[in-house]
Amino acid sequence: MSERGVNEPEAPPATQTGHGGDAVSAAADVRAKAIAAAQAQASAQGGDGEVVVNAELLRAVANAQPFTRWTGLEVICAERGHVETRMHLRPDDMTQHHGFLHGGLIGFLADNAAAYAAATVIGDVLTAQYSLNFLSPGVGDAFIARADVVKAGKRQVVVDVKVYAVSDAGEKLIATANAVILPAGAVGLDRG
Repeated sequence: MSERGVNEPEAPPATQTGHGGDAVSAAADVRAKAIAAAQAQASAQGGDGEVVVNAELLRAVANAQPFTRWTGLEVICAERGHVETRMHLRPDDMTQHHGFLHGGLIGFLADNAAAYAAATVIGDVLTAQYSLNFLSPGVGDAFIARADVVKAGKRQVVVDVKVYAVSDAGEKLIATANAVILPAGAVGLDRG
């Protein structure tokens, strides 16, 4: 029996994650440094119209997240209140049974772009909620998500996102999303 209770399985050691203990601790170190930098920037720049989190920092955060690394997500640009990301399709492991980009990955694109756009305004963030509307199947060689902050308040940031499929024919809008993003400090994370 673990300290967490009878019904909760114990977490496997880091070496059993498939990434190796060194990779897991390195990713945690990068994430911690990225968050500390974002918090320092937010304290130093909050409220004066400057970008709080920039593209370089978002790239470091994306690289520190194992799932995001797996997707190959790229941060194309990050300006105050606006972010653009891109992900190239890997047909062997990113599609559903009809060969379209899996809807979960479209949601991932919308969620990350929304959070990243909010981070350019308020620093370290977490998604509270998002709604996603699929407009067309995800058929393309790559996918772009463009997110724009609609309103940034002290307690939440509202963001609109558009997801596009990119092919030789150009861009096609395949999904729209609306998200509510919270400052990470607002949720009182307890990792103990």
